[in-house]
Amino acid sequence: MRKLYHLCVASHNEVLFRDDSDFQAFTNLMALAAYRSNEELLADALMSTHYHLAVMSHDPAPFISSLRHSYGRYFNYKYKRIGRLGPKGFFQTQIDGVRHRSAALSYILRNGLHHAQSPTPFGYRHCTIGSVFNKEMGRSKERHLITSRAEIASYLPRHAEFPDHYVMNEDGVFLRESFMEIPQLEMLFVTPRGFLYQMNRLSDEVWQREQLEENPNEPAVTLNTIERPFDKKSVLSMLECEKGFKYDASKMNDTAVCNIIDNQLVKRYRKPSVYALDDTQKKGIAQLLKNELHIPQHQINRCLIL
Repeated sequence: MRKLYHLCVASHNEVLFRDDSDFQAFTNLMALAAYRSNEELLADALMSTHYHLAVMSHDPAPFISSLRHSYGRYFNYKYKRIGRLGPKGFFQTQIDGVRHRSAALSYILRNGLHHAQSPTPFGYRHCTIGSVFNKEMGRSKERHLITSRAEIASYLPRHAEFPDHYVMNEDGVFLRESFMEIPQLEMLFVTPRGFLYQMNRLSDEVWQREQLEENPNEPAVTLNTIERPFDKKSVLSMLECEKGFKYDASKMNDTAVCNIIDNQLVKRYRKPSVYALDDTQKKGIAQLLKNELHIPQHQINRCLIL
């Protein structure tokens, strides 16, 4: 029998996605890896330094290994980089019980809000949340879909295998509705109203108590368990983000900072990518980002790989 697993891969010292096309490539490779491994994906949330996945599986290790390898090859080729992308290993938690599963999936879908990347969970693009209860949420407008296998294949690695029901949007990215178990995900929230409630509720003892009432021997799923790679201070900040007051639209996220580095500053040194810069060149760019654009040092470090 398949079990629900929450998986998390984190890379705090080096961003995993430098631009939108990286997020798109990862989404396609995730769909292909799920098909190769015969896994059932329920949800994902892709952040610049980490990603969360919910998968129904007998053993998710082969799937995540395949995905990391294929995306690492893509990333290394694009940025003239060598070596494994991200630290070795990943975080894995088996989730049992309807309420425990609902809580885990809610935290994954709310990830953009928790990391102050959007004012609500629904504002973050690189996540499954935009594919849940589409019709009921008024998001079922007509879109140009790519259904031709030949055209789909043109956006994928050579010899990629995919089923006929996989379709892409106009940007050449697989729709999550076509490769994820969205109906199964929706069933766990029961109704659109229940889904909205879970997306907007605040983390509290009531949420934990509901899970313990279901199974007192199973630890409650909380933000601490979902965000295991992060320290206590970071988790407290995420809890504050739930109230919706920490999002700042004027603040540059990692993708925006990487865009400036890759498309403007690296070119001054006539290098193919940030990975070709030497320490002196990186130091010069770091000073510019800090003094002229007021980018925090910790953000500079991971975007410049210092």
